[in-house]
Amino acid sequence: MSLIRFLKRIYQYRAIIKAMAVREIQSRYVGTLAGLSWSVMQPLAMILVYWFVFSVGFKVQPQGNIPFIVVFLCGLIPWLMFTEALSTSANAICANPHLITKTVFPTEILPIVYITVSLITHAVILFIFIIVMLFNRIGFSFYNLQFLYFLFALSVFSLGFGWLLSSLNVFYKDIGQILGVILNMWFWLTPIVWPLEILPQKFQMIIKLNPFFYIVDGYRNSFIYHVPIWHNLKEGVYFWAVCMFVFIAGALIFKKLKPEFAETL
Repeated sequence: MSLIRFLKRIYQYRAIIKAMAVREIQSRYVGTLAGLSWSVMQPLAMILVYWFVFSVGFKVQPQGNIPFIVVFLCGLIPWLMFTEALSTSANAICANPHLITKTVFPTEILPIVYITVSLITHAVILFIFIIVMLFNRIGFSFYNLQFLYFLFALSVFSLGFGWLLSSLNVFYKDIGQILGVILNMWFWLTPIVWPLEILPQKFQMIIKLNPFFYIVDGYRNSFIYHVPIWHNLKEGVYFWAVCMFVFIAGALIFKKLKPEFAETL
């Protein structure tokens, strides 16, 4: 019951979360000439680099009738949100000591604020991806709406990690450094740049144990291959089992360590 009260308390502060997320976005670009335009130019520049390296430099062949850059970006988009959400929320408590010392402030919403910001960035990159799809004459379908389900799954997964990492980072400052190493390894163990089919069948089963495979595969099935969600029911059950474990563990650990934040900082 205490976990339910914890989640209800977060819902009560939804207006504060929204306001802090908007302020965080604005503060990132304050003092710059381009302002919020950087939120478009930065991901666009990154996409152009990937396109040049893989499509022009390495001349990677299209997968079926789908250009490599489209398949690659479709997997990269949720990964970029995941890494931004984890990297920023991990430092959510340490970066706001002035709020932690206020006993009435709901510190549990800080990781949610940074995850909300990552959702805004995600929307910008997704818009660019849609333009890439149109440029490559890839039509839209009702199946495209499935990505909303996978986005929700990704958000819940990220929030669990956000609570866990932000609370542990208060006491163990190496968390941020370790996270960078883990995310780099995790990226290459997920079939984003490389296709799963290049591996023998027994290794494909091992890769599918990576919970983020479900998200990447889901985005591609939604935007490119138009495969319904229920065709991967077994993978979905496995993902949500892992996701709920991370979510509940993160919430409980955060709740337990929360009273010591102010004293430690």
